[in-house]
Amino acid sequence: MSETAYRHRVDELFSRLDAAFAAVDPDLAESEYAQGTLVVIFRQAHKLILSPQAPARQIWAAFRDRAWHFSLDEASGRWLDDKGQGVEIVALVARLAREHAGVELRI
Repeated sequence: MSETAYRHRVDELFSRLDAAFAAVDPDLAESEYAQGTLVVIFRQAHKLILSPQAPARQIWAAFRDRAWHFSLDEASGRWLDDKGQGVEIVALVARLAREHAGVELRI
């Protein structure tokens, strides 16, 4: 995938994730998409950081003491973890929002 296509896919995903937090009470969870990185803060305490890694064509995620590397599965259009554990980035964000902020996101 070209870098332009990669950046477009990342921007599309991060914009969709950021928009999902727009209707959420900011005391529970809020997101900020700036300078290519999406940061979600749950209950003003724990941060989920999603950052593009263009050379590897991946998205890296970090939350507390965990980290994931996601690659685009072009057949399904989903970003899946590179460890083969079946973790999908949208599902991960939704699960963290539910577990750490008590909110159900519409992504």
